[in-house]
Amino acid sequence: MKREHVISDSLFSEVQAEFAIGRNWIAFNTKCYFLDNADMWFFRDKNEAIEFADNNYSDVEAFSVIHASSIDELLKQLPYGQSFQLSLSEKDIEELLKTFDWNEAFYDPLHDSIEVDTDLDRVELLRMEDLLREWEKLYERDPEAALRLAAEYWEGHPMETYKDNFLQIKFDLMIEKNLDYLKSNIRNHGFGETLGPALEEKMKTGVAEFTLPFKTEVNKKEMEATLYFKKSESTEMYFFNKYDTRLQSEKDETMAQTFYINNGWGVTMKEAYNLLNGRAVHKELTPKEGDKYHAWIQLDFSAKDGHGNYERKQYHQNYGYDLKEALSFYPVKEMMKEQDAKDLMRSLERGNVQMVTLEVPGKDVKVFIEANPQYKSINLYDNQMKRLDQDQRESVMKKPSLDEGKDKGKDKGKDKSQEHQLTGEGKNGKKSDKGKKNDKTNGKETGLVQKKRTGGKKGMGIS
Repeated sequence: MKREHVISDSLFSEVQAEFAIGRNWIAFNTKCYFLDNADMWFFRDKNEAIEFADNNYSDVEAFSVIHASSIDELLKQLPYGQSFQLSLSEKDIEELLKTFDWNEAFYDPLHDSIEVDTDLDRVELLRMEDLLREWEKLYERDPEAALRLAAEYWEGHPMETYKDNFLQIKFDLMIEKNLDYLKSNIRNHGFGETLGPALEEKMKTGVAEFTLPFKTEVNKKEMEATLYFKKSESTEMYFFNKYDTRLQSEKDETMAQTFYINNGWGVTMKEAYNLLNGRAVHKELTPKEGDKYHAWIQLDFSAKDGHGNYERKQYHQNYGYDLKEALSFYPVKEMMKEQDAKDLMRSLERGNVQMVTLEVPGKDVKVFIEANPQYKSINLYDNQMKRLDQDQRESVMKKPSLDEGKDKGKDKGKDKSQEHQLTGEGKNGKKSDKGKKNDKTNGKETGLVQKKRTGGKKGMGIS
């Protein structure tokens, strides 16, 4: 029969935080009935999880490795459920507390190495373990209630040491996990490893909030940031809430913006660099109410909010911008292999300018490209980062097939004939009398019809 496990509330919160940063390989202690934070460890790599499990085996620890991407997946792999429903109420726990003589009773965590003299002692030890397990579960659900019971029955007696040790272990573990989480969080946002010591030092002071400075260089441009951390009003946990950033843009302009962190995730430092240089970034967004969704975001440099930040333009997933389709109008060599295509699109979604090779008949052409969600297209630049105009873009676009070209040729002939009529030119290039009559419409000069592509494939409008 498979052993059942009970998961603490704080571990549930940790599981959600770890899944949010991509740590989905899990090593959990199979010898524990009650799984707390110290009994479950999270990794991005399967081999790391297996190595941890192999290196942490003892009489009280035996880790098994599983993979899950959500709470539901995790629970399906753990024999979890019935035991949790059997957790005793505060009243029931108090009734159990009354059955012990707390002037003498004490629990030694090292009971496995202590000989039990009689069967009665063994039964009392098991009763004590059941009581403490239920008390710890009550602490997870309602710390205030658990501490009230501990104060009434344990303070001034030997078990007060147990309570103090338990709380200290919980506090140390929480701080350690909080520090590890914040280190991972700021690393994933592009701030590296260097802030770790300063972060730990600030957290140990216990101040309500603090900031950390950061400087780096992106594309040979200096970029600096100030990270803001704040302690929860209900716990000792710190959270990374936002960061201010300032940089010298690619146009040598000083740009600044505040980026907020929502549920542990937000715009990375490199994405902030791209946004402040006018490019668009594709993100998964979480509104205060409603489901998560994907959208392209871009800063509007013509408008600022009440805090001095640039307003944000947003192109929702229903807006209809298809990056892959926009790329399909060009003979991009990097789109011919599946993995190269994924890497290219992922880079463009982060707002990067990416060099690609266009396979134009007779030669390969190197250009730089970036996503342009507003016009459902891509922008192209030459090796001097000068944007290609319409004619230049059309010269490197994919050519139509032979059959398609024949059809277009017929239409082109019609267009040319119509153009002669509109401009008043005959076949010999001279204006006819009929053309002169058409030169004026409602008394206004129409002049020559401008050369302009009025048709074409979706997404290739001039931007």
